[in-house]
Amino acid sequence: MALAKPAGGWTYDDLFKLPDGKHYEIIDGELYEMPPPNWEHGQVIMNLIRLLLPVVERIGGYLHTAPQGVFMPGADPVEPDLFLLLPEQQHLISRRGVEGAPALVVEVLSPSNPRHDQITKRALYARGGVAEYWIVSPEAATVEILVLEGGAYRTHLRAGGDEPVTSPLLPDLTFPASAAFR
Repeated sequence: MALAKPAGGWTYDDLFKLPDGKHYEIIDGELYEMPPPNWEHGQVIMNLIRLLLPVVERIGGYLHTAPQGVFMPGADPVEPDLFLLLPEQQHLISRRGVEGAPALVVEVLSPSNPRHDQITKRALYARGGVAEYWIVSPEAATVEILVLEGGAYRTHLRAGGDEPVTSPLLPDLTFPASAAFR
């Protein structure tokens, strides 16, 4: 749910004026209150970390989770569930978070607002230059991998059950989609 600000668009500095205890993202000047994730959401993130981390460590990349601010055009900031910086993207790391598009962003759909990740953040990440975007649905038990081509995402794969998940960005990565939902 976007919250209105009568005197113009929301900015990073405005976050420090808000009451504690709530979680927010700013996309195109709109403030979005993010409800806390449920247990299943957190478990899927942990499973994905276990699956991704060995490959990420081998290539010398950086795998991070929310809450970590990612700042790029239109994002002031957003906090993806997971994101990957390749070794050559180390220069994007700053005191306040990441200043630029990660190579890979993973969003685990929340039952309270899946359209936020499927529409709003998908458009933001494409515009910002995120090379690979994963949309993970605990409800459908599927992993969808989108690859940026010509400024828009095309579906690389949508996998469920024992279908293999593969990543153009991480060619050594493969796992059955079901492993994300155990």
